[in-house]
Amino acid sequence: MNLEGCVDQALSLLTDDVRARFAGDPFGVLRDELELTVRAVEHLASSRDDGGACDGVSFLEDGVILYAPTPASRRENFTLAHELGHWLAERAPDIYDWIADQDEPGRLLETVCDRIAQRLLLPESAATAVIANGPIRAQHLVDLYNASQASRPVCAIAIAKHLPGLGAIAIIDRYTGTVTHASVKPDPEQGWPTVFPWRDQKLTERHSLLGLAPGASAARRLSWRTPWGTQADFYVDAIGDDKRVVAVFCDRDIWEVEQFHAPIQRDFDTRPLLTGSCCGTSFERRGYPCSDCGQPFCPRCGDCRCQRDAKRALTCTECFLQFQPHLVVDGLCVDCRS
Repeated sequence: MNLEGCVDQALSLLTDDVRARFAGDPFGVLRDELELTVRAVEHLASSRDDGGACDGVSFLEDGVILYAPTPASRRENFTLAHELGHWLAERAPDIYDWIADQDEPGRLLETVCDRIAQRLLLPESAATAVIANGPIRAQHLVDLYNASQASRPVCAIAIAKHLPGLGAIAIIDRYTGTVTHASVKPDPEQGWPTVFPWRDQKLTERHSLLGLAPGASAARRLSWRTPWGTQADFYVDAIGDDKRVVAVFCDRDIWEVEQFHAPIQRDFDTRPLLTGSCCGTSFERRGYPCSDCGQPFCPRCGDCRCQRDAKRALTCTECFLQFQPHLVVDGLCVDCRS
């Protein structure tokens, strides 16, 4: 299993007819074909912890999708397609298990749903035709956006898949200095780096990307800093317009902006690989164990051993303390029975 394998498995749950009709009528497909409840919420302000699309929220068990309406917009279609991605991922047999074993599982799930949305809304051939012989440039996102009915995030997702290695495509709001969308391609061998552009990260006021004039483009090596203070260099090709800056990040100099390439120090996620058993199965996942019981958190229910024990505990009707079920008989704990 890999990232594209997850997308393939999720989309296999839809018939070819449903997939073909989604881009033209996402509301109709969600409501009539998949029997989901889709509701517009004017002031939706929720966001996922791992940077998921803030224009939509889905309640998977109830089959409900809420979204911030932007009528007849490309963004609205992307939001609905992304939330459908979460619904499909929940029903696919292997996606959650595979994601739980990877670095940055939360962000990886959002990336899977982004790519599901892209596949539903934009043919794979469209990005290939725009990029042609490459190398990938920020201008390609502009060209793809102008040549299709896809939103800028969908175009970014489609183009980022063609990066030669570790990299990302970020869309940055010029006025707030905030990343509004980022599509990341992890390193094929080492996974997610500790430094990369991601949604809601804020650039410093004097960042060189914000100084790019509307209509101008530039390629250079620059440093990217995370909100928690770590930083790493990337080679970046960027283009600006009146409202935003589009930037392509790459770990290698595909634009030949330097003659001498000083080594780039890059750290990757090195969290320990933990094993455990829960929800009727055994699992492995990267992460840190619970500080109380020392056991990993289940990738399905999210509980560690002490949390599972707490949920099973019964309250003694005499002393009102909690005990494991085998210690409570007829409502009384072992101490109150003696």
